[in-house]
Order: sequence, then C-alpha cells, then structure tokens
Amino acid sequence: MSTIPLLSVRALRVCFAADKGRIWALRGFDFVLDPGERVALVGESGAGKSTALLAIAGLLDRQAQVEGTLDFPALGRRPIPGKDIGFVFQDPFSSLDPVMDVATQIAEPIRFHKDVSWRVARAQAVALLRRVGIEPAGARARDVPHRFSGGERQRIAIAIAIAAGPKLLLADEPTSALDTATQAQILDLLDSLVRERGMALVLVTHDPAVAARIADRILVLYAGRCVEAGPSARVLGAPRHPYTRALLAAALSLARPPPRPLPEIPGTPPDPEAALVGCSFAPRCAFAQPHCRTFSPGWTGTPRDGVACHLFSP
Repeated sequence: MSTIPLLSVRALRVCFAADKGRIWALRGFDFVLDPGERVALVGESGAGKSTALLAIAGLLDRQAQVEGTLDFPALGRRPIPGKDIGFVFQDPFSSLDPVMDVATQIAEPIRFHKDVSWRVARAQAVALLRRVGIEPAGARARDVPHRFSGGERQRIAIAIAIAAGPKLLLADEPTSALDTATQAQILDLLDSLVRERGMALVLVTHDPAVAARIADRILVLYAGRCVEAGPSARVLGAPRHPYTRALLAAALSLARPPPRPLPEIPGTPPDPEAALVGCSFAPRCAFAQPHCRTFSPGWTGTPRDGVACHLFSP
C-alpha cells in the first residue's frame, strides 16, 4: 500500500518586487516528502533553498508573490506552525530572545499548543534541554542565550523547534556557523531526534558532506528549480546532471590534499531578475548544445528520482 505523502509541492514559484521588475527566488519547484523521510536541499547560494523552506513553513514575507500549490495530504488540513512544523534557523543567536531564559522559550510552544500548565511546560522544557545535551539542565534552564556557546544555542533552538511534537522539522543550514566537531554533534543530534520522534526532516545545506551524513534523499536546486533528485547514495555516487557533477567536484575533502588550482564552477548563476530561456545551467555547462540554450529540459524519471537535463531526455 502506498504511503500518503506528508508534503506535496507543485509548480511553486516565488518572486519579490524590485525596482526594475521582479526577483525570482523559485521558478517552478516540485517536491514530495513522505512521513519520516529525511531530505536535503543542496545548491549554491541563491539557488532557492531557504526560500523553499520558508514557503513550506508559511514564513515568507507578506510582500512575496507565491504561485503553485503546497499541500499536506497526511495531515488532511493546513499545518499549524510550531505544532505541525518546527523550524531551526541558521543563526540561533538571532532567533532566540536575548533577555528571556531558555526554559521559558522552550516552554512557550508547549504551553501554547498543549493543554498543560506553565509548571508542567517548564518541567518538559528542562527535560528537552537534557535531551539535547545541555547539562546541568535544571540549573542552566534559568540562563539567557548569551551564556551559552554557539553549539549550545543551536541545541536550544532545536529543543524549541521540537517542543510541541511536530511531524515535520525544517532546518536551514543549522551547522554553517559552527566548527567541524560541533557540526558533527549537531547533525548526530538531529538524526537521533528525527528517528526517535518519527519526524520528517528537510535540511538545507550547501555542503554535500552534510547531506550525505543525514539525508535519505537529495534534491539539487539551481536557479530556483530542482535539476536532480534521488537517493543520497545515487546522487553523490553517480550524479547525472552536469551541475551536480560540478558541485561535487568543487567540494573539498579533508581526506586528501586540495588540488591546485582549487576546483570551481565557471561563470555565475543567472540573474534572478532575468527571464530564463532554455536550460538555466547551459551558459556554465561543458556539455551544452545549441538546443540547450533554446529549450528548457523536461523532467526525466520519477518525482523522487529524476533529472532535468537534455542529456537524459527521451
């Protein structure tokens, strides 16, 4: 029996008004997520990863113009932010209240979404602090955010995001500002929490190594569109789209000395204000043919495992 998707995104387009026109952040994004599935959105800065996450969470600026559909079939209703969807922001220091103790910040969504007293909510908040690795949890629950390290603040932000028991956890580059050792700890924490609570996870990252560590499936975004999707092992081990190949070739590894000169993807991403004709990656692609600059490639494969490239068109 097929699984009812938790999330279904169809032809999602997001733009923002600009002086000379519109800035396109997403140009037609399709995505299906099953309950309990872990997916990473990978791509360069400006690919549309964070915008996709904000759109799913319902946190886009009111000035954003949104087209397409966002459905939650497994819920059977519109999601309630905080209760159904938890969000972990990139910078925990800016997302935490600087003058409120951390236990109160964790207890707030518990109190708001569950029928419990503040005393019970704070007790659950202390238990969550302990679960995310903040010790001694009882004593530190009364501290304000600036008394914690960057890694500890991110753990607190995760505790807030999962406090009300969401079905979907969204994490926007949650390890980008942390050192390598702390990154690994935070990823392990996210992995264990998602598994034990049965949550689905959508993680935004520019680092393929981070995606490999935690995701079941990877979506590669370029210029506001998904250009490749599939199981993590397949995407990372046998990439199909030239952009995915270039992205992985440009990723450095600690296991071997970096090459000289350092690998790079030539050219720049397309202007977000410009109308795109043909394949958006064609100006930077070593395999581009004349028709690539004229005709936009369709999607080849299934919604969960496919590629948008003329090299693989029937």
